[in-house]
Amino acid sequence: MNELKVYFLMGDADCNDPNIPAYSDRFLQELSDASGFKIVCAPIEEVADQVLPVFFIASGGAEEGFKAAYLKARQPYVLLTTPSYNSLAAAMEIMGFLDDQGLRGEILHGTSSRIAERLNVLYRAAWAIEHIKGMRLGAVGKPSGLIASEARADVLHQASGMVIVDLDLMELIEEYKKGGYPENEFTEQLKKSDFPADEIEKALHVYGASKRMIEKYNLQAITVRCFELLKHIDTTGCLALAILNTEGIPAACEGDTKSLISMVILSAITGSTSFMANPSCMDPDTGEIIFAHCTLPIDMPDSYTLTTHFETGIGVAVAGDFQPGAMTVLKCNDSLTRWYAGAAELIDSSHRQDLCRTQMRLKLKDGTGYFEHGPIGNHHMICKGDWTAEINEFFNMIKNN
Repeated sequence: MNELKVYFLMGDADCNDPNIPAYSDRFLQELSDASGFKIVCAPIEEVADQVLPVFFIASGGAEEGFKAAYLKARQPYVLLTTPSYNSLAAAMEIMGFLDDQGLRGEILHGTSSRIAERLNVLYRAAWAIEHIKGMRLGAVGKPSGLIASEARADVLHQASGMVIVDLDLMELIEEYKKGGYPENEFTEQLKKSDFPADEIEKALHVYGASKRMIEKYNLQAITVRCFELLKHIDTTGCLALAILNTEGIPAACEGDTKSLISMVILSAITGSTSFMANPSCMDPDTGEIIFAHCTLPIDMPDSYTLTTHFETGIGVAVAGDFQPGAMTVLKCNDSLTRWYAGAAELIDSSHRQDLCRTQMRLKLKDGTGYFEHGPIGNHHMICKGDWTAEINEFFNMIKNN
């Protein structure tokens, strides 16, 4: 259980009910039970050092205490309130003060479950912002045939603290020729598949070469210009990227750095893998889109088979099947000023011969208007569950920092 420290503020004890501290302890315990955090009171220095500083406004008269401490913390100023002892009234006064300073704040009020839900959204977004700072994203080759998918390294670094490391594709090819790959549960699982063993071995050597590049350059994520790779080694990077993603290393194909950024952010927010896919066909009347690609993380589907890469018919790709359920679609630009976070329901999986190997038919809750009028390029990331609140909070925090 994560510990969340809050800064306790109440008015002058001589002017307030002596039961406030005991009441506050019970309130925080109920919130701990609802949120999954162990919520404890702590000095402002410790609270301010967290990714999400929280001020616990326990009573009326707490305003001066907040004013004396707020500069030690950073935005957004999260004000946790109770339904008693003029806590909410004091928080309202503090919000007015923050507005006068041109600063952002938010009052958390209501049932324990409602506060817990919002607290988790805020915490995940704030944690993700801190987590991605300084991350090194390897770009092995430039985007192949994609004219809107190369991120500007300086813009990205200014917006997020992430660093793009440009690497030569030929270095990856030389690593592949050396051979070798880590043996683990994923490689063992794949080698038991009913697919030609020699093709799986070749694909696993691409995985090994990618892992050595990641270790050599201290990368936390990677994208590879995989179509160019085909010309040199007669296999694809699909399986290598699928394993890396399953291991928790965001890995995008086609040298698409904008997609890699989106994938890294989605991983930081959700803690899970995502599927980089093409919107292959859509029905604006029903709000449905079929997304398809060949680099599905193997921990994501309910079942999968191995097959060849769609466009070339060689190498090893993953064809997955899914049970219906909630999904989220994400794409952002390199300055993190524009993003799409769409909640969707997975209707079914298919295996059409005229599309990439893993195919998902999603029904988007907000329809297809974004994809018709202003998509941020081709590839989009898909993950399980509805994470739109956390994603929108992440980008709003980035925008307002």
